[in-house]
Amino acid sequence: MPKMTNSWSRYTVIALAAVSVSACDLDTLVRATDPDIIGVDAINNPTAANAVRVGTLGRFNAATTGGESMFLYGGLFGDEFQTGDTFTQRVETDQRALTPENGNITGAFRGLHLPRIGAIQAREALAEFSPNAPNWNYSEMFFVEAYMLNLLAEYFCNGQAISAINDGVEEYRAPIPNTEIFSLALAKVDSGLARLGSASTANDTRVRNALSVLKGRILLNQGNFTAVEAAVSGVPTSYGWLQEHALTANTPGVWSLVNNQRRYMLSENEGPLNMNWLSANDPRVPACTVGSPGCVAAGLTTRRPFDSGNSAVPDMIYQLIWPTDASSVALMSGLQARLYQAEALNRADRFGEALAILNALRASPPGYGRTIAAMPPLTDPGTANGRRDLIFREKGFWLFGTGHRYPDMRRMMRQYGMTQNEVFPNGTWQINRSPGFGTDVVFRTPTAESFNPLQPTDPNGAPTCIDFNP
Repeated sequence: MPKMTNSWSRYTVIALAAVSVSACDLDTLVRATDPDIIGVDAINNPTAANAVRVGTLGRFNAATTGGESMFLYGGLFGDEFQTGDTFTQRVETDQRALTPENGNITGAFRGLHLPRIGAIQAREALAEFSPNAPNWNYSEMFFVEAYMLNLLAEYFCNGQAISAINDGVEEYRAPIPNTEIFSLALAKVDSGLARLGSASTANDTRVRNALSVLKGRILLNQGNFTAVEAAVSGVPTSYGWLQEHALTANTPGVWSLVNNQRRYMLSENEGPLNMNWLSANDPRVPACTVGSPGCVAAGLTTRRPFDSGNSAVPDMIYQLIWPTDASSVALMSGLQARLYQAEALNRADRFGEALAILNALRASPPGYGRTIAAMPPLTDPGTANGRRDLIFREKGFWLFGTGHRYPDMRRMMRQYGMTQNEVFPNGTWQINRSPGFGTDVVFRTPTAESFNPLQPTDPNGAPTCIDFNP
């Protein structure tokens, strides 16, 4: 965890003000309440404890769908997006040639840790000041902590430090293997499920479904395919955890960086897996170029990206999944549960059942606030590799821009034995723009983590990892 610049007093920052009173008559000082000063009595109560929980959910929103998070960087690193930007940090991410000094990745890395720490602090605050809070409040925080731990291991190189803050003091810890981080995330999920028990209110059910879907995702990351079915089978396909966005709060990250700022654009057949987000005309990933009916209807008229003067950078490809600054994003869903089941069934040589799940989704597409047209059924490719590719392609189109694609690409190498040149974009980059793609397949631990005295570093002071394997 990168060094925090603020000193926290358990659950919040307490601002102190000093007034010089020399040569002043104390009786003439105007005494006024300073709204910037938060007294201890204002935070040691049930309302404030719940505010810590709500604040953690806000950070969680920003670190996932509501900002330039690892969701976007993973898509840029993989084959969902390409850069239309001049900023080196985004260019090197798109090129798979990362440096540990990359400030954008550092910010997103911190974004994984802040909600994680906040979730722990929220549970502590609830236990101390609101012991009668509903169990789902605690379980929701177990979900947030587990989700961020899982993302950390999905995105970053093997060996990450899971440091903590105790009574306002940083407690540095040495890096542990990603396999242990996945196990830790799974334990947090199980703690959340145990805390819920058999309660069945709407919020209990909502959080239980979120924990169950996340459990299936972690089990896939662990390669425990046989356990996935039991983890997610009880989650209805109709279930959705929609993260809300607004111009006055967190706008949808993909809308902001693609449609609004044009720093990113959708890729088109970038890499060997030939994910043709534009030309597929797939209703799950509506996309458009300027002048086409979709862009005309959406009022998108700017042809060039942010780096408009560089002829090597392609024209914009816009997305229409999240068309406004207030579009909601389905972070967790029963759709994910079904797709996890399909992959696990295929690994158990039960592709017929997996295909039935995929075709049921295509026949009656779950939209979670969107309307998606039905699609024709798929047929069996007939080979092991063809079935694998079909499942990952379906996952790519169903879950575009929600942080799944890059972890899946990494698993294609780790669990399916594919090479990086069979998975990641390589060779020529952006119409012969030099240099071409690099060879990175994981995100590096940022330089900011070198503040941790237990973090190993190389001779240049940059943090090192156990390895940089997928």
